[in-house]
Amino acid sequence: MKRKGNRKRGSIKRGSQSRKKRRKHARPGRLLRKSGKGRRKGRRGRKGRKGYRRRLARTRTRKRAVNTGFDAVRLRASNESFKKQLPVGGRIIDWFREMFKLDHDEFLWELYRQILQREPDAAGFQDHKQRLENGTAKVWIAASIIQSQEAEDVFGRGPSGEANTAAHVFQHLFPAADLDFIHAAHAHIMQREPEAERVASYAATLRQGLQRRIWITQLLLSDEAQRLLTSADPPAPAAPRSSGKYRNIGIFLCFGSQISMDGEGIGRFIARLSEGLLALDKGYTLHVATTEANFKETNAVFHALLDRFKGRVLIHHSDSMDMINRNVPADVWIVPYIGMALAQYLQKPIIVCLHDLVYLHFPELYAGNQAHYQYVHAIAQKITARAAAVVFDSEFTRRHEGHKFLSLPEHQTTVIRFAAPREEYSAFGVVSEDTIRSKYKLYGPYIVFPSVIRLHKNHERLIDAFHRFRLTEAGAASGLKLVFTDDLANRPRQQEITAALNVIGDPGIRTSIQFLGRIPSGELPSLYKYASGTVVPTLFEGSCPFPILESLLMDTPVAYGRLEVVEEVISDSSSFATFNPRDQLEMADAIARLWLQGKSVVPEQKAALGSILHRNWIDVARDYSVIVDNIAASTPS
Repeated sequence: MKRKGNRKRGSIKRGSQSRKKRRKHARPGRLLRKSGKGRRKGRRGRKGRKGYRRRLARTRTRKRAVNTGFDAVRLRASNESFKKQLPVGGRIIDWFREMFKLDHDEFLWELYRQILQREPDAAGFQDHKQRLENGTAKVWIAASIIQSQEAEDVFGRGPSGEANTAAHVFQHLFPAADLDFIHAAHAHIMQREPEAERVASYAATLRQGLQRRIWITQLLLSDEAQRLLTSADPPAPAAPRSSGKYRNIGIFLCFGSQISMDGEGIGRFIARLSEGLLALDKGYTLHVATTEANFKETNAVFHALLDRFKGRVLIHHSDSMDMINRNVPADVWIVPYIGMALAQYLQKPIIVCLHDLVYLHFPELYAGNQAHYQYVHAIAQKITARAAAVVFDSEFTRRHEGHKFLSLPEHQTTVIRFAAPREEYSAFGVVSEDTIRSKYKLYGPYIVFPSVIRLHKNHERLIDAFHRFRLTEAGAASGLKLVFTDDLANRPRQQEITAALNVIGDPGIRTSIQFLGRIPSGELPSLYKYASGTVVPTLFEGSCPFPILESLLMDTPVAYGRLEVVEEVISDSSSFATFNPRDQLEMADAIARLWLQGKSVVPEQKAALGSILHRNWIDVARDYSVIVDNIAASTPS
């Protein structure tokens, strides 16, 4: 700014001489400042003082507040205090009820945090505030923001931001199947599960393309939700009562989407446990609950038990948890899979079977579907938190999954080990060797890895190791085949498995690797029996792998990767061909040893398993029965 009044008429203009010449006879600036002389008076001299800077900042803030329509500093401080009142893990309707009590400015500030996970912009704030002052209800303002494209983008990204916001909840729910999403969102907004007739209608609407955020706003704008926004908290549901002895056992199989269970680990586990429970002298009746989409599959899993235990196995099918809770007379529920989100709405005590949380052990393998596994983990936390008991298959998973990952108390957890499927295999019988070999074109000797292809099952390393073995003199003379019980197409690790196959230049070796696809459960014992050996290369299991027990039950020797869960039950592994599952050279040597030793080592391998091989599923069921009795005794009558 020009200083017009200080230069005498006719004097040299300040800027016309160099600074050096102007200061030639002046005292150094440093001394001027030190002595306190030479400081300019007035506003420029005061500018460096702290008090002045503070007053200037307050003035600018007030001017900004006038320009933008809100006092950001005040609202930010007020919101910090308010959001501490909203408990993490609460329901959205409870958070909204408290939010709707705020004045217009504070309501809008919190609404942006709840839905968009940010502070409001000036234009949006002014627009919504004007609408509020013109009489628009708060619920309509909330609905308009939920319906925005920005909200869709926020809900669709991975869980982020503060946990006591609706956005954070929906970020966890958006990866869920429609059935799980409907129940969870309905419980958050309506404080209850949807009626049976509405579930089918909601699901059909979403299948036809209605966006989830639009469906959420429809719930929020309903008369019932608006009453909840202005009413006091509803009474808590009554605690379940005990009849003294529990004889009706619920088996919960309400997966959110259609799945395959027959021949899968989960299907075999629940069929074997159910048979054991029915064989006890407890007089149990099993009530199996499933969804409409999985009703046919559930019947296939239980068809043998339905015939054998007539009237003691009842299958209930509904997509509504309200219907299941009202109509299925279970005293206690067994939940065999941790990822079934609908289990969190069961009203009777639950026993959760937690086999493993493999995605936490191998985050690099499961990073490609991170949103899904974050959702699964959130469900695991909710279900185990309200479980009467959480059952693990090994001390390893109890220690890692239970205590380390989920922070469950010791008294809530227990270990119940699996058993070999002695009763089931006896019932299946053995198919003739000619029939099996002819059906699957298994001419000549073969080794088998009977497993569905999963990210951690290690199929590609086994293929590489088998190739290395076949290139040896003993391998070339063996004519050995490698057999898998799954399809390669559209499976996890398909690219890596295909790459391992493409490395094989010898067409004879390449054709000796066969993918049979899923085979019927009744043929699996025979596949083991006629094999020269079973190889278990998996990188991880939550318990001693089923194929080890199943193979030895059919007198077929085993080679396996060294895992801590196996060492819990096999203390002396000297008779087994073992290997580091990440080392193909060790694995190739183990295949050679398995082939050369043949079935002569089976008696030693069986002895090394000790009592675990003689344990049956009635023993497993008896351990579960103890938990059921303990729950009955601790539930008020």
